[in-house]
This record gives sequence, structure tokens and C-alpha cells, in this order.
Amino acid sequence: MTDAIRLIGLPGSGKTRFKNAFQAAFPEALIEEVSTEDALIPTSQAQRTWCLIDARHLVGDDEAQAWLKAMLQTATGVVFSFMDAADMTVQSQWQAWLKSALPQPLPRYRWFSHAALGDWNWHEFDTPAIIPSVDYSAPSLESLCFEFDGESRALNLEHLLFGLDTMKQNLGARLWRVQGVVMTSEYQNPVALEGQIDRWDTYAGELNGPGYICMQGQTLQRDLLQEIIDASGLS
Repeated sequence: MTDAIRLIGLPGSGKTRFKNAFQAAFPEALIEEVSTEDALIPTSQAQRTWCLIDARHLVGDDEAQAWLKAMLQTATGVVFSFMDAADMTVQSQWQAWLKSALPQPLPRYRWFSHAALGDWNWHEFDTPAIIPSVDYSAPSLESLCFEFDGESRALNLEHLLFGLDTMKQNLGARLWRVQGVVMTSEYQNPVALEGQIDRWDTYAGELNGPGYICMQGQTLQRDLLQEIIDASGLS
């Protein structure tokens, strides 16, 4: 048995943010962010596996729900992330969803990103367990990144999001994760863009170099994505 912690969850569930906060609070702890492709690999040694769930919205995509259910079969605990922005109604919906998705309840921790983790007795949170084999074939994701001069090239944010949505709806692309920081025609300061399989979030960002957009997904077409970005630019 080991006290090492594995973090799993859908793309965009907050694994990196939580890992950084946890390491800052407990530098002696061994914590690993597991790639989505490796999340379902069985182990022969008992360990802690925490599945992160973005509490801000209930996942509506059928494939995403199936993938999350498969990961929960390997988990020893659930960590709800982004609790600061989670609506009470959505929190109740998640509790009901977990009740129907899990044959046995798992311990749950609600993580508020602005609250200190130092007082959390995480050793008592869950019990390490061997990861079982799960009969589920996880999606294989490819990655693409685009970089451009953030100061001289502004994008129309509305046009960009419309183009990405059109690519998903009409051309079969599956955008599981989108991250970027860009200059836009709508705002004076940089805009951070984050996307999940069925959600877009934008907020104030910081640019210390070129603007960029990175994507993880299936059936991604680089030439088409470049056209969408180019069409969103202002001459």
C-alpha cells in the first residue's frame, strides 16, 4: 500500500490547479496528475485515486458521462473543484447523479480554490485500493497548438467561438479541452479562453508573450482550425 495520490478526471476538471494547491499545502505528499489515456490502467498496489469533478455544471454529453462513470469505478474519493463558482442547484444535481452512477458511495471533498488546504486531514479522507480493470475504451485525444502575435493580432471572440462550435456541430470534431489567452476586438486586455466538451468559459487573462490556443480532441483538422482563427482576425 502507498500514500501516493493519483488525480484523474475529465479534461478541464481542474486537476492541475488542485495538484498545485495541494502540493503547496502538503509539500511532503506524493501526488500525480494522471493523463486521461492512463486513468483506467489497473494497478496491483493499493493507492489513493481521487476523481476531480467540475462542480460548476453538470456534464450533458453522453460520451463524457460514460467516461466519467468509468473513471469513478477506479476512484477511492471524489473532489469537487471550482466550488467557488458552483450554483447550489447544480451541486444538488451532481449529488443525485453520483447517487445513480455509483454502486457504492465514495467520500467527497469540496475544494474552494481560494481556501487553504492546510487544515484538511486528507489521510483520513479515503482508503487506498487496488485499481480494478474497467471495461471501457477511453477516447484517444490528439493535441494541437496555435501561436500568434498577441499584440498586433486581435481576434473577434464571438466569431472564434462560433467557428469552433460550428466545427463541433457540423464536422464531427470533439473538442474535449481548449485553453488559450488571446487579444480580442471586444476587450482591451487579454482574454483567457477555456473550453470543455460542452462548455466555454472566458475571463481576464495575462499575456507575457505571444497569444496562443491549445486544443485536445478527436477529429481535429489543423487546416480548418487555422482557417477559423484566421477568419476571426481583424485586418
